[in-house]
Amino acid sequence: MVNIREKVFLISGSDFSQRRQAAESIKRRILKGEPSSLNILTLYSKEISIKDLREKVFTVSFSKKKVIIFKNFPDLPLLVRKFLINNLQRIISSAYLIFETDRSYFQLQKDKRFIADKFFLFILNRAAVFKVITSGKKVSLDDFIAGIRKNDLNASLFVLESLFAGGSKDRLLGPQIIGILVRKFSYLRDPKAKTKCLNYLWEADRAIKEKGLSARLVIETLLVKLFSSAAA
Repeated sequence: MVNIREKVFLISGSDFSQRRQAAESIKRRILKGEPSSLNILTLYSKEISIKDLREKVFTVSFSKKKVIIFKNFPDLPLLVRKFLINNLQRIISSAYLIFETDRSYFQLQKDKRFIADKFFLFILNRAAVFKVITSGKKVSLDDFIAGIRKNDLNASLFVLESLFAGGSKDRLLGPQIIGILVRKFSYLRDPKAKTKCLNYLWEADRAIKEKGLSARLVIETLLVKLFSSAAA
């Protein structure tokens, strides 16, 4: 039987840069100094479907070690959680799993709804835990704009998380950020990339304003799509 703590990891804490450093530390641990590379899959928990997840976790990567990162893992749907807990040994026989959240380990422990779930409790108790410290650095929309101008996805995501964690209202901050992104990606030279990005922006704006979805989660996913499309 596979050792859970060698294959399943939990990163918790509000500081994005610290969580990123923890993830890099885990990747180095997995490689163990071997001259190899990793096949890294990043999944956003709210968007995961059973069909898509099954294809990703059961596709064997012979040349690389597979690492699957679950962003905002407390948002994993019930059916996905059941699938993971029921198939965990099979999954980790060929993959490493990293579950990430901006909530602190203490917050997770004190959340009665959270620990009442079999899968979440299992991760808390059995995964190798990386608790990150909270940074006191304050950020602003200017920092977000600077990251966007530099085409720095990681910096933009860090500022985004920090802005929403600072107590700003989603309904006010969301449209501001969408406006910034529209101005940025409207100037793409590739017509196909520009059209794709503007469609993503329209869908995100609609998801926030009409569907009432979390601006933070919508824009976090949006950023990844925009940067990927612009770089294609």
